[in-house]
Amino acid sequence: MRKNIALLITLLFLFFSGTIQAQEFSCKVRINDQQVQVTDKSIFRNLEQRMQDFINNARWTSETFTNQERIELNIEIIISAYDQGSYEYRASAIVQSRRPVFGSSYNTTLFSFNDEHWDFKYQEQDRLEYQDGQYLGDLSSLLGFYAYYTLALDFDSFSPEGGTPYFNKAFQIANLAQQSSGRSGWKPFEKTVRTRYNLIDNILNERFRPLRQAYYLYHRKGMDQFAKDPFAARKQIMASLDQVKKVFKISPNTVMLLVFFDAKSDELVNIFKGAEDIEKPKAIEVLSEINIANISKYEKIKS
Repeated sequence: MRKNIALLITLLFLFFSGTIQAQEFSCKVRINDQQVQVTDKSIFRNLEQRMQDFINNARWTSETFTNQERIELNIEIIISAYDQGSYEYRASAIVQSRRPVFGSSYNTTLFSFNDEHWDFKYQEQDRLEYQDGQYLGDLSSLLGFYAYYTLALDFDSFSPEGGTPYFNKAFQIANLAQQSSGRSGWKPFEKTVRTRYNLIDNILNERFRPLRQAYYLYHRKGMDQFAKDPFAARKQIMASLDQVKKVFKISPNTVMLLVFFDAKSDELVNIFKGAEDIEKPKAIEVLSEINIANISKYEKIKS
């Protein structure tokens, strides 16, 4: 009896201290169905839950994650059309992931992407599952791709190119979908650079390797050290921007630069607003050069 009580106490302690092994994601899915004229919208609420459970309950790695280490993943799917006869969905999606910053209660945005081609076919009785090396449908491919992609960025932020195995998984999913689906977003040549194909092709391209180093410097050497030494942390974040600049000089319109600054522009303003006066002009100069779209935003660093 006492052994059972001791075991229960131990388990409770582990649970509340956050050391019990958790899944990799804390994912929330929201479907925006305002553009769809359907009387019974419970199908969308059920689909939200199924997608959320799919991400949260699967084991995507063999690594151990505590509750505090889980990646915060938010997916908002905006449905523009739904055919009740063919079960075809036309949609776009906003995918964002964040990870905790060491020594603080702050979560930093790692990834923010507007996927303009989130089209899929789905019936309520369809199985939603992922199997390595197999194409099992549009929706499971979309969710699996972003699960591995955001996992990879998270691992890259903790160790240099630590996310490579998971980028390779995302690449495999993209290849299978390109061969089996034929839907937009997976193809190499489309009207927009904001495609899943470009996301994975660019991040694994040797020419854009400095950007992966930038993710590590920015997060592990910069953000995770901020609570201890803000001055040193900002120096590392500036060093990460030097890596980003290398990619800008090679390909200023690559999707990876858009993704990086979609996630980081506001945060960078806040980081350098608190810098010493001597640091601010250099930060404004570099940011205005490599992210022209947000020049007016970076001017706020001066204040």
